[in-house]
Amino acid sequence: MTIVVLFFLLLFLGVPIFAVVLICATSGVFLYSNVSLLIISQQVFAGLDSTTLLAVPFFIVAGTVASRGKTSEHLVNCMSVVFGRLPGGPVIATIATCAFFAAISGSSMATVVAVGSLMIPTLKEKGYPELMNVGAVCSGGSLGILIPPSAPMVMFCVAMGTSVGKQFIAGVIPGVLLALAWCLYVFITCSIKKYGTKIHYTAKESVRIFVEAIPALIFPVIVLGSIYSGWATPTEAAAISTVYVLLIEKFIYKTLTFDNMTTYFYRGIIQAATLLLIIGSATALSYLINTMQIPAKAVDVISNLVSTQAMLVLVIMVMLMIAGCFVDTIALIVILAPIVVPLLNMYNVDLIHFGIMAILASQIGYISPPFGTNLFVTMQVSGKSFGFVAKSIVPFIIILIAMTFFICYVPQISLYLPSLMR
Repeated sequence: MTIVVLFFLLLFLGVPIFAVVLICATSGVFLYSNVSLLIISQQVFAGLDSTTLLAVPFFIVAGTVASRGKTSEHLVNCMSVVFGRLPGGPVIATIATCAFFAAISGSSMATVVAVGSLMIPTLKEKGYPELMNVGAVCSGGSLGILIPPSAPMVMFCVAMGTSVGKQFIAGVIPGVLLALAWCLYVFITCSIKKYGTKIHYTAKESVRIFVEAIPALIFPVIVLGSIYSGWATPTEAAAISTVYVLLIEKFIYKTLTFDNMTTYFYRGIIQAATLLLIIGSATALSYLINTMQIPAKAVDVISNLVSTQAMLVLVIMVMLMIAGCFVDTIALIVILAPIVVPLLNMYNVDLIHFGIMAILASQIGYISPPFGTNLFVTMQVSGKSFGFVAKSIVPFIIILIAMTFFICYVPQISLYLPSLMR
């Protein structure tokens, strides 16, 4: 109880999550164990001693370079050609670009910055309501962690001991379905209310846009294809993605200089270091949790309260959705993995499917007040107030919650593609 109180007290005081976890782990070992405190540093090192985690900084750097260069602009133009003639076409193109850019960046924030900075002014000029424009960018950006590759997915797989390749491919169908659901909402709304004007291109312009976008369009094919063909591991594919985006931005789109390259690497490394600190700290806390036999006790308690798999899924998802409004859901899963895994195994919940459930819950947290990361990034990109951005995502978050429970209770959506892998 002392550690739990300390955990929430430190969170309330605004202490960074990795420090909260590390302080709690150290305090727990000191108070409830006779083991030397050196075990904390050993566990932190053990948590970081994984080649899989090297994928995180590579994916983050690749996403940063792509969002700041011309890659995102060419994707926006390409999607505008495909969807621009539909009712609400430019907004649908925005969501589609977010989905496609997610397969490049693996980052929610990078997707919001890349697509939002280009499309929010354009959508306003085309006469679409700003609430819809801002909401589409904010929510669409969250696809960056569901559609592979995804840095949070890598963290989840390390914590839960699952296959990164299977977890990546499991996110494809849920990600596409969610994007389609949002696009359908935009299509119906704009058809009924006659919002905005459509985008028209001549055949010559369309061909030129697609030709210019080829390097960006084949980006996810190269990255994901190298993984599923067995040619590269996820870590090697992440390194390939970084090299590829640097090459196309330097020699094809000609946006990369030495100065901005060092800036991109600095930002990526800082962000990756923050995530890796959470992993290391969580490993130390996991040691304490296992030492105190908390997983076994939790299984006993919850098994007396929960009688079915469906009920367990409901309880866990509601908890993750609520907690995700205050703490990063993936960080929470990393911390609670020793407790969660025995429960999931007991009720035969597939860990790959649970990974998609956790990512969906994390998406809800990314766009939910009061601490949703995408809300703050969208504020900066759009120049709107927090209240305006929070209001804009209401219809999108309702759809997201509905789709989350649908995917949770139809595991075949997540598990069909992984089942095809050997």
